[in-house]
Formats: sequence, structure tokens, C-alpha cells
Amino acid sequence: MPMLAATLSSAVLAVVAVVRRQVEIVRNWREARQGYVALCEMDDRTLADLGLTRSDLRDATAAGYFGDPTVVVAARVAERQGRHDRTRPHAVTGPSLVPDVAAALPRVVPSM
Repeated sequence: MPMLAATLSSAVLAVVAVVRRQVEIVRNWREARQGYVALCEMDDRTLADLGLTRSDLRDATAAGYFGDPTVVVAARVAERQGRHDRTRPHAVTGPSLVPDVAAALPRVVPSM
């Protein structure tokens, strides 16, 4: 019986940890979206002061719906300032909002 209780409590703790992590992921996603919306509401002059353009904000939609658009925006600012952080890859997750037109085209193999 004590082994069953230990196993059950271990399982409950694992489920709680997973739920807590999922809540954190959703919270981070919402914060990133709110930051992106705040950037979209800024005028062009304010964006220029931050080192951004409207096209940078449009490019950030390539992060996909569940991706973090602020990662793309931060990378653009770093590129313009000459800071290239090649040691840390920028993770862009989620499906792209931009359709992949090339994937729908048939592959043509040149004959020799």
C-alpha cells in the first residue's frame, strides 16, 4: 500500500508540473503578443527611434501564430546595430503565416 501511495503522489506531482509549465508557456505567449501589438500601435517615428520599420513588424509574422514575434524584431534591431549573436540561435516556433509557395510546385530535375 505505501508503494501505491508513493506512485500516486509521484504521478500527481508530475501532472502538476506539466500543467504549471503549460500555464507558463501560455503566459509567455500572451506577453509576447501584447508586446507585438504595442509595437504595431506605435507611429513610424517612434519605431525608427527603436531601430525598427513597419516591414520588420510584418516580417515578425513569420514566427507563426504560436511563435514569438518579438524574437524576430529583436534580431532585426541587433542586425542594424551591428550586433550579431551567432552563439545563441533564435528560436522561431510555430507554423508560418506566410504560405510556402515553393512546396506546391513540382520538382524539376534537369537532365544531362
